[in-house]
Amino acid sequence: MLPPGIHYVHYSALNGEKQPGMRCGFFYNFEAREVAVRRWCTESEELIAVNATDSERVRLGIRDLDKGLGAYQLDSYSRWQQLTSYITPELLQRVLPPQGCFTSATGSAYEDEEMATVRRQLRQRAERGELDANVQAIIDSEPTQSNDRFQFTHVNIRHSFPVDAAPDQIHRYSQDKTWLLRTLLDQWPNGVIDLLGEFQLSFIVILAGQNFTGIEHWKRLLHLVLGSAEALTDEQLVGQLFVPLLSVLMIQLRECPREFIASVLEQDNFVAEILQMLVLNVYECEGNAAQVLVPELDKLRRLLATFGWTLPDGRQLQEAADVEEGEYAPQIVDI
Repeated sequence: MLPPGIHYVHYSALNGEKQPGMRCGFFYNFEAREVAVRRWCTESEELIAVNATDSERVRLGIRDLDKGLGAYQLDSYSRWQQLTSYITPELLQRVLPPQGCFTSATGSAYEDEEMATVRRQLRQRAERGELDANVQAIIDSEPTQSNDRFQFTHVNIRHSFPVDAAPDQIHRYSQDKTWLLRTLLDQWPNGVIDLLGEFQLSFIVILAGQNFTGIEHWKRLLHLVLGSAEALTDEQLVGQLFVPLLSVLMIQLRECPREFIASVLEQDNFVAEILQMLVLNVYECEGNAAQVLVPELDKLRRLLATFGWTLPDGRQLQEAADVEEGEYAPQIVDI
């Protein structure tokens, strides 16, 4: 018996040596007293839905299954609820592939972005005559379109300013992501709830689904919010987005195995740098709106210390920034 609500079911086929293969799984929103039936398909090695007749037959004989069922771990249910508190059935339907199913190899639009970059680089080399005809054919081929992919909201973190932006706006919003944040919040049907939901979903896709497509979206959403300095003056946005996102982040970090933190979250130092950016922005922010984040950052700082991370305070980061700016500041020379 499962508690009602959203759950993630995963499995892996075994090879001849009893070694598990690629992880497969699906999200399902269970209603109270609902019986969901799946049948193992040996050809495709996946669980598939059965027809209504078979489903009803299983429901009527549900007690016959008791001897083959294991108990649901209710002690971990509260942790699962915290990890999925902003994920809605509507969000799952919009983001996940058909039937809510995906594997550890399911892709997303971010791979198209990477491929576009590779094609552009290859095209430049082809124009210089450095590539043969076979590679040219790959460049000219159209990307394969598929419904079997995640439909995360695309966050173009490098183009975070309006199309018709003036030079000063380009400079401003290339560093401060507030314009892009507000633009995307207006596009999401449920605004802040959808952003937090996608942040949670992308993390579960990584940690439970073993699909690293989620890591790119997770990192971009973290950068989008924590890199929005101007938004820190908006008391409502700070309370409805920044505080919950830091709370969700701390919940996620507590669930991370140490090897996951070392191999993924510490890679390229991204998480540390974006958190330091937030600390410095809060320290420099005028007004009282951002000050509600100070105790949240203190909680995060204590949690990070258990991983061996050090998160400097705002004064320390400001002093370090001043020293660095002094080293690279223009020098006045008497002639």
